[in-house]
Amino acid sequence: MKKSYRAKKMKISNFIPNKSGQISNSRRDGFTLIEVIISITILSLITVIIGSAFRLGIQAWEKGEKETGDAQQLRVLSSLLSQQLKSLYPYRIKIEDMDEDVVAFKGEPDSITFVTTLTDSSYGGLKWVQYIFREGVLLYKEGLLPDKKFEEHIKDKNKEEIVDTNIDNFQFSYLAPDDDEWADSWDDEEDVPGSVRINLSHFQPFVIKIQASEYGEMDEDI
Repeated sequence: MKKSYRAKKMKISNFIPNKSGQISNSRRDGFTLIEVIISITILSLITVIIGSAFRLGIQAWEKGEKETGDAQQLRVLSSLLSQQLKSLYPYRIKIEDMDEDVVAFKGEPDSITFVTTLTDSSYGGLKWVQYIFREGVLLYKEGLLPDKKFEEHIKDKNKEEIVDTNIDNFQFSYLAPDDDEWADSWDDEEDVPGSVRINLSHFQPFVIKIQASEYGEMDEDI
């Protein structure tokens, strides 16, 4: 009976730390199956987390590059439109069924048509331009002046060129020189607005002051 008790006591003592704080190395070296499975599971989780983080990083970088490119394109567009409007000319044209000539300017919330002196250096002179925002697509048309088929050309959809298909918002509003309230459209056939405000996607609305009054008026027959 005493021998059996002594044997059990020796087995338990193998798992009691010695004076150096180490457990007696009476077990066989190596890993159990459960330890291997746990290690593989942890490594798999770490691999998945690293892969997901890398994929998210790539997607964020691609999105940032796209947004930067889109923003740059919109800046170029807004700069061109600003220069054209600042060079607006109060060109008068003959409209069918009307007794008097009218100023070639038409403003709507989603479109604007006007004449500008900003043309190619090789040509000079004047040209009419038209911007149209339709179903998320920005379209552009232009033509040289004088143009005896002006009315026909501004209505011709075959002349439309796609400027951008990724614009959330593109809206115009108009302000008369002697007014302080913005209007959604401009139908004055005798004058042009004093300012045009443009809402372009996520950019802050910007206002372009028109200085057409500084120029004389030119008739289409000239």
